[in-house]
Amino acid sequence: MTVRSSFSRASIHIIAAVAFSTAICAAPVGAQERFTAQAVNMSNVGRSGAVGTVDIIIERYSTESERNRFLAALTERGNDGLLEAFQKAPSIGKVGPTGQVGLDIRYAHEMPGEDGGRQIVIASDRRMSFLEAANRPRTVDYPFTVVQLKLDNDGKGEGKASLLTRIEVDKDHNALVLENFASRPVDLMGVRSMGGTPKGRPQP
Repeated sequence: MTVRSSFSRASIHIIAAVAFSTAICAAPVGAQERFTAQAVNMSNVGRSGAVGTVDIIIERYSTESERNRFLAALTERGNDGLLEAFQKAPSIGKVGPTGQVGLDIRYAHEMPGEDGGRQIVIASDRRMSFLEAANRPRTVDYPFTVVQLKLDNDGKGEGKASLLTRIEVDKDHNALVLENFASRPVDLMGVRSMGGTPKGRPQP
């Protein structure tokens, strides 16, 4: 089996694991912030060009202590260290296709954006199928799902998501970010905040 074919087979199983999950469980109203967006798949995972709606629920933001622990794990042991830290961390939200269970968010951080807006980064350790874990194709080197949102003052904007990615440190903001933001594997268009104030959100 070629590397390309094993990568494709693993990708199919990854997409299937998300697609056949049950519905997202909502957190208490007012104690979360919910976002919706139209996702356009520009990657080579799944159907390129496919369009669907994505829901993001942030129940709370990562504490400074949690953020420092994740940053230390990544700095000292790389993505393997960060994966281990994520697997031990509690869920602080959900991200996934509308109507599906989605992935547990392990990290959520908000930073000031351009023109008074804000940027939000959320990250999770993604699910690996039995076949992926057993065969260990190239996809196992990309163990995270990361979403980055860029919002204006009205809570509207755009973003980017990657189902298979690695993570690096944004030293300017002391935060975790996609390894390469410019690659644009999945575009998130028409992002909207539906309101709510999660615990730990920075005050304007």
